[in-house]
Amino acid sequence: MKRIPLLIAGFAVAVLPGCAHQWDTVLDGRLYTRTNLHRYPVQIVAVNGEYSTFLPRRVDAGTLRLTVDAPPIAGFHLPERKEFTFQAAKCVRYWLVAQRAGPLTRDFDLVIDHAEAVAGCNPTSGQPLQAVIVPSDLSQIEPPRAIPMAKRP
Repeated sequence: MKRIPLLIAGFAVAVLPGCAHQWDTVLDGRLYTRTNLHRYPVQIVAVNGEYSTFLPRRVDAGTLRLTVDAPPIAGFHLPERKEFTFQAAKCVRYWLVAQRAGPLTRDFDLVIDHAEAVAGCNPTSGQPLQAVIVPSDLSQIEPPRAIPMAKRP
């Protein structure tokens, strides 16, 4: 009778550490600041071809290929989908949003609404060589670049 709980506990100890995933960067499609005109939240549909509905997305740092949906404008029902390349730094949380020229413009650019260091994250496997510094001026961060995408049928 006492062996069954011990077997279950031993199985949990052996299996659960294998489920842990170390991620470096957080991508969030929600708005951080709400005062900018024509900025809209986005849905990060896929990262490097991996589709998920989790929000925020936890990914490894490096060059990422993002597939992003922006909300439709008035009179349309389907969201606007575009692909971007994005250089993500370790231990940084990014709020990515769609920036449109106007309220009736379908085309959008992916911009960084806000970025901040992830609390408790080490940028290296051991002690960090230097602290993670996110510039207060977001124009110093390289913006995402659009990738041409095939038209939907």
